[in-house]
Amino acid sequence: MTSRREQREATRERVLGVAERLFATRGFESTTVREIAAAAGVSVGTVMAVGDKAAILVELFDRRISALHRAREESGEPRPTPPSPGRLVEEILALFGPFVDLFTSDLELARHYAATLVTGRHRAGVFDELAAVLRQEIGDVLVRAGFAPEAAARGASAIHLAYLGTLFVGAGTGGADVSGPMEDFVRVVEFITER
Repeated sequence: MTSRREQREATRERVLGVAERLFATRGFESTTVREIAAAAGVSVGTVMAVGDKAAILVELFDRRISALHRAREESGEPRPTPPSPGRLVEEILALFGPFVDLFTSDLELARHYAATLVTGRHRAGVFDELAAVLRQEIGDVLVRAGFAPEAAARGASAIHLAYLGTLFVGAGTGGADVSGPMEDFVRVVEFITER
């Protein structure tokens, strides 16, 4: 016998799963809350208890980002100490690769995700947690490369902010070539890591 809490969580997961599938197949704009409800076999009110379309999209992206982060932690790839000359930029960029791939894999959804976050009505909780971890990882790479801890922390913050800008600019291209924003990001990392 399942508890009400378990039933609510199972319903929530079903709604999120259906929404993810519909967003992927029909597109975010074309998917309605009514369609999510019908496909999940629940009422519109039940879907809205999970969240409006934008809130559901934010949660789905948060989950994907969290899963990528956990996978990186679990891989435990050893890093050379210190980074070899010429490898510093590559090592820093490697920290962001899986996340950039996620955002560029479905630019339409990424664009809606970015637009939702910009409105300020929905907050992506994963960004706060992940920001601290990424900044620490970047800082660690910079310290191993010989930067003073304070300079490494400032450089890590600047690189992280450039990364966020890259994601938002890349998502804003609406399916156009995202190589421009990525090239800009690489140049920012190169500039910050120059000695």
